[in-house]
Amino acid sequence: MRRVALTVFTLALWWMPAVSHAAEPAEPGPAGGTAEDTALAVRSQRGQVGALTLHWLETGPADGLPVLLLHGARFHSGTWQELGTLARLAKAGIHAVALDLPGYGQSPAPPPGASLDLAEFIAAQKLDRPVVLSPSMSGHFSLPLVTAHPDQVSAFVAVAPVELRQQFGEGRGVVDRERLGPGRLPGRGAHAWASWPR
Repeated sequence: MRRVALTVFTLALWWMPAVSHAAEPAEPGPAGGTAEDTALAVRSQRGQVGALTLHWLETGPADGLPVLLLHGARFHSGTWQELGTLARLAKAGIHAVALDLPGYGQSPAPPPGASLDLAEFIAAQKLDRPVVLSPSMSGHFSLPLVTAHPDQVSAFVAVAPVELRQQFGEGRGVVDRERLGPGRLPGRGAHAWASWPR
């Protein structure tokens, strides 16, 4: 399963714009390390979004392309670290944020009646139109984000997300590029097709 997740994420990276780095000497960072060491370090973060207390892992330069990594029901933010994905993204100059969804990893279960609005999390973290990678169960949170707030994401990589039927109806669905805006979906043509078993 881990190999599949890494392969899928590698495919997701293929769609992202290339990041280039000029060869420059490393600047000193805090505690005697270099600024590059600081940018590559994985930082464990905690914060409040509405009534929820959330935990996430963050790495990469603050000014790098933001990528929000979600997870499936059997995983958590640390899975992205264990797979080496966070380190790889940070080395590529990408600002990666791996979120523990409510009730998973180090994020406690939500209080009764509370739910996560990813648009609020993105705004609170000042992530400027991140690429959102959403496997499996995380579709419950990501699909409402990309359908209600398409202007808040630069790209959406869905890997077998749940709730496709609830968002788009039965059978085949079509996502209109005009609805999401220009440049939001990879591929050719005016639409991206999605199909799932009936």
